Amino acid sequence: MSTSLNLFFGMMNIACGILFILISIPLVKKKVPMNKLYGFRIHKSFASDDHWFKINEYGGRQLIRWSVLLILVGILYFIFPIQEFQDQRMNAALAVAPILISIGIAIVKTIIFSKTL
Repeated sequence: MSTSLNLFFGMMNIACGILFILISIPLVKKKVPMNKLYGFRIHKSFASDDHWFKINEYGGRQLIRWSVLLILVGILYFIFPIQEFQDQRMNAALAVAPILISIGIAIVKTIIFSKTL
C-alpha cells in the first residue's frame, strides 16, 4: 500500500478515536441531560433521568475504551504498513472496519448493560 494511503488510514482512525473520546467525556461526566440528539438514545434510556445518566455514562466509558483501541490501530498503520489490494472496496474496508467495529462493540455493550436496569 502506498505510504500516503497508510498515512490516510492511520490519521483517519486516530482522528475518529479522538473525536469519539471528546464526544464521550460529557456523557461520562453526566453533563448531558435527556434529549433526542446527543447520547445513547435507546428506548430504555428514556425511561427516566436515572436510566438516562446511567446508560450514557456506561456507554461513554465503553466508547472511550474502544476509541483508545481505535487510536492504537491507527498508530499500527504507521508501524506496519498494509499492502494495497487491487479491489478498492477491500482498501476502503480496511480503513473503515476498525471504526465501525469499535463503535459497534460500544453500542452493543451499552444495549446489553441497559437490559440490567
